[in-house]
Amino acid sequence: MFRFLTDQDVRSSLREHRCRLTIAVSAMVGRALLGLAAPFFMGKSVDVIVEQSSASDLTRYVILLITFAVGTAICQWWMRWLWIGWSRDAELSMRDGLFRHLVRMPMPFFHRNRTGDLMSRLTSDVEAVRMGYGPGVLHCTHPLIMTVGAVTLMLITSPVLTCVAMAPMVGLFLVMKTILPSIHQRATKVQERQADLTARAQESFSGARVIKAFAREAHEVNRFGDLSRAYLTDSLAHARRRGLFQCLIEVFAGIGNVVLFVFAARMVIHETLTVGDYVAFTGYLKQLIWPMIALGWTLALFKRAEAAEERIGHIRSEPPEDDDPGATQQEAAPDSSGALQVEDLTFTYDGAMTPSLQDISLRVDAGSTLGVVGSTASGKTTLLNLLLRLHQPPRGTIYLDGTDILDLSLTRLRGAFAVVPQECFLFSQTVRENISFGDQTLDDAAVEDAARVACLAEDLEHFPRGLDTMVGERGITLSGGQRQRTAIARALIRPGPILVLDDALSSVDTQTERRILERLRPLLDRRTAIIVSHRLSAVRHADQIVVLDEGRIVERGDHGELMDQGGTYARIWRLQQDQRELDEL
Repeated sequence: MFRFLTDQDVRSSLREHRCRLTIAVSAMVGRALLGLAAPFFMGKSVDVIVEQSSASDLTRYVILLITFAVGTAICQWWMRWLWIGWSRDAELSMRDGLFRHLVRMPMPFFHRNRTGDLMSRLTSDVEAVRMGYGPGVLHCTHPLIMTVGAVTLMLITSPVLTCVAMAPMVGLFLVMKTILPSIHQRATKVQERQADLTARAQESFSGARVIKAFAREAHEVNRFGDLSRAYLTDSLAHARRRGLFQCLIEVFAGIGNVVLFVFAARMVIHETLTVGDYVAFTGYLKQLIWPMIALGWTLALFKRAEAAEERIGHIRSEPPEDDDPGATQQEAAPDSSGALQVEDLTFTYDGAMTPSLQDISLRVDAGSTLGVVGSTASGKTTLLNLLLRLHQPPRGTIYLDGTDILDLSLTRLRGAFAVVPQECFLFSQTVRENISFGDQTLDDAAVEDAARVACLAEDLEHFPRGLDTMVGERGITLSGGQRQRTAIARALIRPGPILVLDDALSSVDTQTERRILERLRPLLDRRTAIIVSHRLSAVRHADQIVVLDEGRIVERGDHGELMDQGGTYARIWRLQQDQRELDEL
C-alpha cells in the first residue's frame, strides 16, 4: 500500500528535508499530547463541579484548557505548514525527475505512447502520488499517534470500557479487508480514464485543422463525450466504494457509542466510575472518531496514489537513451571533421517483416555534399534517423571520423549534426527564439544572417514584430514555406560540422528554392551536407548522389554520371523538368 513512498525522488527529498520533517513530526506529537490532555482536565473540571470543590481549582483547569487549545492550534499550523510544504517540494522534484526521464527516452518510446497519456502521468498521476505522501501520510500519522495515546489513557481510565469501545473495530477491519481491493481497482480505472480524456483532448486540439476541414466537430464532441461519461461512471463507482466505506465507519462508531453509554451509565450508577472519568473517557473516544473517519479518506488516497505510482513506474522502468556507452577516450577527441562512412548497413524496425534498409554502403568525405533521393518509403528518413541514433543501428555499420557512432556519447554525436527535419516543428515562441533554439546566447546579427540565408528576411519585414513575432502553437500562424525556412535558419545557426536537410524545401516554390540553394552553396563548402529531397534540383550540385529504392541503393554518382546512366534518376529529372516548364507557362 505504501509502495509510492519508495519513489526515488520522494526518498531523495526525505533525506534532503529530514530536519524540516523532524520538526513536523514533533509538532504532530505535541498536537496529539495537547489534544489528549484536554479531555483529562475536562474530566477533572466536571468532578470539581459535581463534588462542589473550590472555585480556584475550576479556574485553574479552565486556564489550562484554554492554554491547551491555543497550543494545539499552533502545533497543528506548524505540522501542516511543514509537512504539506515538503510534499509540494517533493512533487516538484518528482515531476522534474519524470520529465527529465521522458526527454531522454528513445524515439520508439514516443511512437508507442500517446502524448496525452504521457501528459496525464506527468500531471494528474504525480499529483495523486503527492496527495498520498502529503495529506495522506499526514492524516494517517497524526491520527495514529492520537489513537495510541487515546487507547492508552482509556485503558488507564477503565479497561472494561476500553474493551467495550474497541469491540466494533474488529468488524471494521473485516470490512477494510473486503472493500479496499475494489477501491484500488476503481482508482486505477479512474486514472486510466483521465489519461484517455487528456489524450483525446490533445489529439483534437492538435488536429483542429483536419477536424474543421472535414466538418467533424460534432463527431469529435461525441467521442469526447463518450470518454467523459466513461470517466464519470468510473469516478462515481470509485466514490460509491469510498462512500460505503465511510458509511460503515460511521455505523461502527455509532454502535460503539451506544454500547459504551449503556455500560458507562451502569458503572456510574454503581459508583465504579466517576462522572468526570466518564467525560474524560468519552473525550478520548472522540479523539478516535477523527482517525476512524480519516482512515477511509486516507486509505482511498493511498490506493489512488498506489495506482498512480504504478502508472509512473511503467514509464520509469523503460530504459532511457544511454548518453555515454563506454565512450571515454572518444570524448576527449578533437571536434568532428564531419566525415561519415556507412558499411553494409541493414536495419529492420521492431515488429516489421522486411528490412527498411539493406546492404547500404557509402562514404561522405568531410566538406562534401551527399544527395539522397528516392520514392516514398524507400528508406531515406530511416537512414538519417540511424545516423543520429534516433534508432540504434547495428554495431560496426556507421562511423563518424572513423569511430563507430555506438562508441560516441549521444551528446557528442548529435552535436556534430545540424538538422532540418521533414516535419518542421516550431515551438510556441517567437521567431527569434525558434531560430536560436540550438544556442540562446547568439546575438541578433547571427540570427538575422541565418534568416537572410534561409530567405526569411523578406517575410520578417511583413511580420507584426519582426523576429519577436509569436508563431503560435507548432508555428500555426506561419505558412508551410515560412515554417520550413525558419527551421533551415535554426539549423544554419547551429555550429555542427554536418548539415542535414530532410526534404527541407518541399513547401517552398521553385524560385525560392533556387535562391536558398544559391545562398547555401558557399556555406556548404565549409560543412559536410546531406540533402534528402524529392526535388532533384535540390541535389543537382551534390558531390555524390544515391538513389534508394525499397531500402537499397540502386544508383550512385554525381548529376552528370546519373544522367548518362539513363536510369531512375534521369527519368525523374526529365519528368520534373517537364513539370517545371508547364508551371512556368
